[in-house]
Amino acid sequence: MDKTVCELFAGVGGFRVGLERADSNWETVWANQWEPGKKSQYAFDCYVNHFGNENKYVNEDISVIDKYTIPNHNLLVGGFPCQDYSVAHTGAKGIEGKKGVLWWQIRDTLEAKEPKFVLLENVDRLLKSPASQRGRDFGVILACFNDLGYTVEWRVINAAEYGFAQRRRRTFIFACKNTTKYYKDIQNEELENIIHKNRIFY
Repeated sequence: MDKTVCELFAGVGGFRVGLERADSNWETVWANQWEPGKKSQYAFDCYVNHFGNENKYVNEDISVIDKYTIPNHNLLVGGFPCQDYSVAHTGAKGIEGKKGVLWWQIRDTLEAKEPKFVLLENVDRLLKSPASQRGRDFGVILACFNDLGYTVEWRVINAAEYGFAQRRRRTFIFACKNTTKYYKDIQNEELENIIHKNRIFY
């Protein structure tokens, strides 16, 4: 499989740095970073300063981009905006909030491009959002994946458990298309092995 990546909500390129340090064969074919309402796009500027100013790095509102024009890729990654899911944000509205609705841009990209694999990150409170109807938003996300033919694994991972000097809990979502060899392989495994031994979050 070609190790091609599309990076949505790229920020300064955290996913890309991790992938390339793990395996230099990963190729980012397209990346998007846009901070609405900001004259200065500091995150995007940092991204292109580090990785180069190329046409495949786009500083535009993802909601106005035709998803079918995004280059084909086998892995979609993104740390989609967390403010509407975060307990630190007063009045967070979850998936219905101003930034929470950006989940649908990921969903539309999945429908248009059908990448084989997906890796996303958000705050741990995503699992309990919104406060008035706990778990609804994560349930909606899981349902979207299911409707588009993906199987999902997810974990809450604390950076402090990997030697970092802060307790930073984040929800990581990994999904694979149900047509992949990866999916077929896990059908023959015990659930306990998938969770604790043999797969991506072990």
